[in-house]
Amino acid sequence: MNILVLTPYIPYPPKFGGAVRIFHLIRQLARWHHVHLLSFREESGAGDPKGLEPLCKSVTLIPRFVGNKRRQQLLSLLSSRSFQWQFHHSDALQVALDRLVREQKIDLILVEFSQMAGYQFPAGVPVVLDEHNVEFDLLDRMAARESGALRKWFNGVEAAKFRREEIAACRAAALTLVTSERDGDLLRQHAPELKTATITNGVDCDQFTRPAGPRQPDTAVFVGATHYFPNEDGVVFFLNEVFPLIKEKQPRFRFTVVGGKPPPSIVQRQSEAIEVTGFVDDVRPFMWESSVFVVPLRMGGGTRFKIVEAFAAGIPVVSTRLGAEGIPVEDGRELLLADTPVDLAAAVLRVLAHPGLAEGLARAGLDYVRQHFDWSVIGTKLNAALEGVVKK
Repeated sequence: MNILVLTPYIPYPPKFGGAVRIFHLIRQLARWHHVHLLSFREESGAGDPKGLEPLCKSVTLIPRFVGNKRRQQLLSLLSSRSFQWQFHHSDALQVALDRLVREQKIDLILVEFSQMAGYQFPAGVPVVLDEHNVEFDLLDRMAARESGALRKWFNGVEAAKFRREEIAACRAAALTLVTSERDGDLLRQHAPELKTATITNGVDCDQFTRPAGPRQPDTAVFVGATHYFPNEDGVVFFLNEVFPLIKEKQPRFRFTVVGGKPPPSIVQRQSEAIEVTGFVDDVRPFMWESSVFVVPLRMGGGTRFKIVEAFAAGIPVVSTRLGAEGIPVEDGRELLLADTPVDLAAAVLRVLAHPGLAEGLARAGLDYVRQHFDWSVIGTKLNAALEGVVKK
């Protein structure tokens, strides 16, 4: 098949969640099909299209100038359309989409993120929508957690607008891909007739294999894009309410936050016991060296790359239940689950104090992710789902 993949940014290098998923889905599809990529390229020049050329038959980039994002958000309040929808619309991209479908004889269009589903798609070409998250649900959760009145109000208004648009996009698609059963069930609450397929996030297990060597004792690490609000909220929650409880019981405890563009709320917390790295070229050494991987998330959606990558890296995981949402694992077998500050601190301290428990969790997590979340396994499922759409 000739498959056109529509993305909001260049998914290379795969250094953050969305880019990781898109890159590996393209890599898997290229095993069987001709893949054509159509993407925005922002004025910052982020992303390297050369990394995708070996996988794609063609790469088409449309320049996008972001401008004053806050001003655009405020102006969107005057429109019936959501900011998300307007921000991702481009007449130039629509022209390129029509041309590529015609010239490359496209058999199927794979749309990455529901925000990219607002285009006019040619009749007769099936569209598959890849829901990285249920975005209106994420906006609802952000509104509920937000303490600032203006941002809380904006997220609430945006969620209401985008819920309508996102559900309509899912209904118009021949198939909607979700990253967890929970996300599929949530969409069907609004559209019971919706056709979905669960294509989870994954990991290249061989790439994350931990080399032999000791861990740094009494250490924990968080890995994630900390400028993304759900991650910022989780890290600040851990620093404010969990870290002091651990430090009280284990004075040598050290915590490392790894992720690009850390906001002031996190940077200002740096100390001898708290390291904030900012962007790093390779997150794996930080995972391999630490004693425990923490996922203190209180909002978000989809399936967490953090946890599947930590499993593949052979590090024991302590997570909130929401942080592990979408991954059908068992508390006490592959990881430890806790939600309150006291319980999270106790779980981290258990892993630090009991090497046998830490080793058992790491081994079970690695076995689980190899069986269910390696990209080669996920790619086979994705290919079957897309070929089923075209046959119908």
